Amino acid sequence: MTADKAAGTEHQHAVDALEVATVLRRAAISGTCASLLSTGMLACGGSVDCGSAFAPVNAVSHWIWGERAMHVNRPSFRHTVLGYVIHHAMSVFWAAFYEGAVARRGPHATAPALVLHGLAIAGIACFVDLKCTPHRLTPGFERRLSPGMLALVYLAFGLALPLGSLLVRRATRRRD
Repeated sequence: MTADKAAGTEHQHAVDALEVATVLRRAAISGTCASLLSTGMLACGGSVDCGSAFAPVNAVSHWIWGERAMHVNRPSFRHTVLGYVIHHAMSVFWAAFYEGAVARRGPHATAPALVLHGLAIAGIACFVDLKCTPHRLTPGFERRLSPGMLALVYLAFGLALPLGSLLVRRATRRRD
């Protein structure tokens, strides 16, 4: 291998690492927006469907605490905080797929395209969460919410992903 070819390969690896870091940084932001907005919708749905704003978030902690978490309606560090932390982590996980898809579209993706990507990722997340995931690792909140409220949670999630992405793009344009 020639020195020029080796340098080109090293440069490509550095560019790839920079792109991955950018996607992950953006996923942390858009995932946080999606986590916050969908948690708000979980609280609203819980208030309507089971009389507790905390119950759907508490249910997520069933990953650690098992079936008992499904029946906790009051706020607690053990269930509410842990449930939110898990939900937040999974929101950032799904946001990484969203930001990866958006990165492939390039920096000039339109707002409608970003929204469609967000809704597509939310649809995929919903399908995987509710149909493909082992029972112990489902979100849990689907057992505390009606199907209509559950749809609103995923809709809020899908709409919040591009919100975070648009905020990042706007801040990046201001710096440039």
